[in-house]
Amino acid sequence: MIQYFKPSFWRVAMKDPLTWLALAVDLTPIIFVFMFGWGATALVLLYWAENILIGIATLGRIILSGFAKMGIAGAVLSLFLAAFFTFHYGLFCFGHGVFVFSFVDGDTGPVDMPGYESLKNMFVSAATYMPGMTFSLGLIAIYQFVAVVKDYWPSSDYEAPNPMEEMFSPYGRIVVLHIAIFAGAFAMAALGDPMIGMLALILLRAAYTVLGRTWRDKRGKEEDQILSNSSMS
Repeated sequence: MIQYFKPSFWRVAMKDPLTWLALAVDLTPIIFVFMFGWGATALVLLYWAENILIGIATLGRIILSGFAKMGIAGAVLSLFLAAFFTFHYGLFCFGHGVFVFSFVDGDTGPVDMPGYESLKNMFVSAATYMPGMTFSLGLIAIYQFVAVVKDYWPSSDYEAPNPMEEMFSPYGRIVVLHIAIFAGAFAMAALGDPMIGMLALILLRAAYTVLGRTWRDKRGKEEDQILSNSSMS
């Protein structure tokens, strides 16, 4: 935790072009808050729908990490892990979505049973809830795609985690996001200004993205250094 307050940590973060892309994507909702009058509900729906896009990106990461660690055999074995992730994460997002949409006015289509159709109906409802939502989700999808390509490009020096680490990575983000939502709600209640609360939520969300991205890069470099030291001893 202390490392996050060191200038060296942030110098590493700001040298990565992907960090700047992430900040641009995460701060775009500020424009729509003022332009289209987005409220807290729109932000929560946007971040819920983002979970679906992250889940899709994670499927690719699971398979690619298996290939990076063990070649074709690892990629094939990772397919079984990816199938389990699809089932478990899908249920997780469905339950989360039912809870989120219980506070939203409007028809989300049939969502009585978990499954592809229910998640699709909720995702479409979130993407069309307010003007700008589809655009924001499109930017998020582009960022996720670029991040996966950058991490797993053959010439990349990124040290891929094992498939299990990739599989569990989205869950921690959702927990932190909920903490951010509660922090934003507290800001709204304490300051009596919904706008400040929403801006606080967006900024907390952006800070988490930068921290998470830099931690992945830093972890990979630290593992490379450990391997290098081991080979020299």
